[in-house]
Amino acid sequence: MPPELDAYAGCYAGEPWASAEVMTAEGGLTVRFGRGPSGRLELTAAAPDVFRRGAMVARFHRDVAGEVTGFSYSDPLLPGLRFTRRA
Repeated sequence: MPPELDAYAGCYAGEPWASAEVMTAEGGLTVRFGRGPSGRLELTAAAPDVFRRGAMVARFHRDVAGEVTGFSYSDPLLPGLRFTRRA
């Protein structure tokens, strides 16, 4: 597992009804939305700080120090849903 993927792992908060947990996975990331055991989405690297699966895209954001601070998730039904990394 490339160590740079660890920078994305963690818990994120979105809209009041949305949360996400990002975990490293073989060749990319896995995102679990909500709190249930299902709904894991496997994403593969598409570009620096961008992971996708078909039309689903997660674009990670960094601060000036280069730390991952959140990500934007888009798919055909949810364009631009933003998540902020929890401390």
